[in-house]
Amino acid sequence: MTIRSRTATLDDVSGELALTLAKLEMEAAHGTANAEEQVDFVRDLSRAALEKEVRPWRSRAIRALVFGLACLAGALALPAVQPAAGRGIPALFGLAALCLVAAGVFFGVFLQRRRREQSWLREKETAIAAGRAILEER
Repeated sequence: MTIRSRTATLDDVSGELALTLAKLEMEAAHGTANAEEQVDFVRDLSRAALEKEVRPWRSRAIRALVFGLACLAGALALPAVQPAAGRGIPALFGLAALCLVAAGVFFGVFLQRRRREQSWLREKETAIAAGRAILEER
């Protein structure tokens, strides 16, 4: 994914990232590219990617974990509150297990995407420090 397509995907309604990208492209066309501004732009782009593509997975994992723990607590407390409710206990244990597995999967996806984003940011910062044009790279 190029910087331009990534910016188009991640830019919010204000268009701030697109304006910054246009400014960087103008500077690059005139040969006056500023490395500090490029690094700031790449960091802002990475921050937007974390906000839109990575953090939702963490919140999904937390919600699934809380729901799984609530089901587990319900399954353990149900016999004490209502001894005749024995049929629903295996279903609650099954639902708790399913939610806890889902929480683990969601957290794994969160970690994988965060690691990929950190790697992308390091790669772009290294390219800028080396003097390469990041606007033309993938």
